[in-house]
Amino acid sequence: MNLKPQTPNQQIIYRIPGMGADKRLFSEIAPITGFEFVDLEWQPFPKIKTLKDYAVAISEQIDTSKPFSLMGVSMGGMVCSELADMLNPEKVVIISSAKTSNEIPPMYKRLNFLGVTRLLNADRINYIIGNSSRFFGAMNKEQRELFYQMADNINIDFIVWSIKAILNWEKKKASSKIIHIHGTKDFVLPFENVKPTHIIERGDHMMVWNKSSQINQLLKDIFSR
Repeated sequence: MNLKPQTPNQQIIYRIPGMGADKRLFSEIAPITGFEFVDLEWQPFPKIKTLKDYAVAISEQIDTSKPFSLMGVSMGGMVCSELADMLNPEKVVIISSAKTSNEIPPMYKRLNFLGVTRLLNADRINYIIGNSSRFFGAMNKEQRELFYQMADNINIDFIVWSIKAILNWEKKKASSKIIHIHGTKDFVLPFENVKPTHIIERGDHMMVWNKSSQINQLLKDIFSR
């Protein structure tokens, strides 16, 4: 976790990246006046099976004695959705994500029903990641290099756990505090399956990078209210 001394009068925004990513996923997110970012890194917790249980474990890294907010991308947003029910954040912003299991594409649930997760192993996951950057969305040369750098650091066992946790997610109701930003061209979590509060036209799953100017303006507006 990226812990730094909090500047007086600044509220912390705890950020959680997408599956297999780290704080570098937020490299295009601009500072927000009056707020400080603290990045929570993915880590395996022994014996934990669900996203809700993961949220319980990672919540211990959040200082709830002072006002705070949450921000998550993709799977990180799903964990933020769970945290919103457990804690009392000021604001919860999820990007390219899902608030509940109802927003997970039915196709993914069918894969789980068919037992596809039993076929996952290091070789298959490395192959999928090595050939999937364009599926996630548009990236320039530097961003694509960063994508693969993060992929090189992936813990395969954690990725297998993550996929199973998402496919078995059972959350049916979302906190009213959640502000959901989603793109109309997201192929990972298709737009037709979600009900966002803010829409980015032609935004894909990597719009936190390739639509960062629009995302940053939205975040500025959201946190200035």
